[in-house]
Amino acid sequence: MDLDHTGVSADELRRLLRELSGDLLSRRRFVRTYVEMWPTRLSRLVAAIDDDDLDETKVVLLSIRSSSVMLGVTGLAHLATQGLHALERHDLIECRHVRDLLAESGDRACERLLELEATESMLGR
Repeated sequence: MDLDHTGVSADELRRLLRELSGDLLSRRRFVRTYVEMWPTRLSRLVAAIDDDDLDETKVVLLSIRSSSVMLGVTGLAHLATQGLHALERHDLIECRHVRDLLAESGDRACERLLELEATESMLGR
């Protein structure tokens, strides 16, 4: 069974907007920054795992998870959590699997985030 790891939550985007006191431009900047930083985060993760650098792998997975949770990018947040659990078990095979899933899903999740943010902004929410 293939799981869709590209999910994005409109509810979380709305929650962020409330936390930003309704400032749509600030939310848009958060979204764009997330999307712009995705390739760098992914390349850092690839390098860390390829180098068996567990500390850096943890830092990057925490970064992916926290930023994804904040913006409602639920699929990538779930994968990052899965990677962190694998790291705790020193399961580098699973870490590599998670890395591959993040690589496969990340760009599409970013596209969905941009699409949802544009729709939500047009609706004023």
